[in-house]
Amino acid sequence: MAEPILRVSGLTVRYGMISALKGIGFYAYDNEIVGIVGPNGAGKTTLLESIAGSIDAKEGHINFLNKRIDRLPILKRRKLGIMLVPQEGNVFPMMSVKKNLEVSAILNSDREKKKLISYVYELFPILLERRKQIANTLSGGEQKMLAIGIGLASNAKIMLIDEPSIGLAPKLVTKLFETLKKIREDTNKTIVLSEQNIKVLNIADRLFGLEAGEIRFCEKTENISKEVVKDLYLGG
Repeated sequence: MAEPILRVSGLTVRYGMISALKGIGFYAYDNEIVGIVGPNGAGKTTLLESIAGSIDAKEGHINFLNKRIDRLPILKRRKLGIMLVPQEGNVFPMMSVKKNLEVSAILNSDREKKKLISYVYELFPILLERRKQIANTLSGGEQKMLAIGIGLASNAKIMLIDEPSIGLAPKLVTKLFETLKKIREDTNKTIVLSEQNIKVLNIADRLFGLEAGEIRFCEKTENISKEVVKDLYLGG
């Protein structure tokens, strides 16, 4: 079996005397969608931010594409192909939609940049209509689309998406998750998303249950009792 493109082992993060992550083990394979589920305060955001490099881990290893990256700065991790789409602060608020995408694609050639942004507009036609509009004037749903578009325009190998369904109406959540599945099918990217919405079970290949900074389970979605996971970890 192929090796995971991302493997986290023994990851520990502390805020003062409080351990947010306690020796976490986590992995993701190429071209799969991995869900991280758990209640508020479980450590989901901390795990994603640690992988991306915006939080320093006290202990543990992070390997990406067979390279140890846990001591690399965030920009070097980004250049290797890791992109975090945070729950908040995920767009450049005073830039236009078009400029947001152009800045995100800056590490690519002009030809590739054009191709990436065209794909974002194909995926989210409303962003093409709003391309001249300032990002902070978009609706909440449109800003979520732009945040995903920024991740796509970056041409990252793996997208880490933190709680994408927060604040969205149920129909928009369904549409967003369908779009994430299409992105995986179209681009062969790996998508890791933290979630509390039950609909993540419809798109994830595998789930990790995170609680109080510890992994409680890891299982393929097809083998999971959805009712048990829903009762323990999910809403929605």
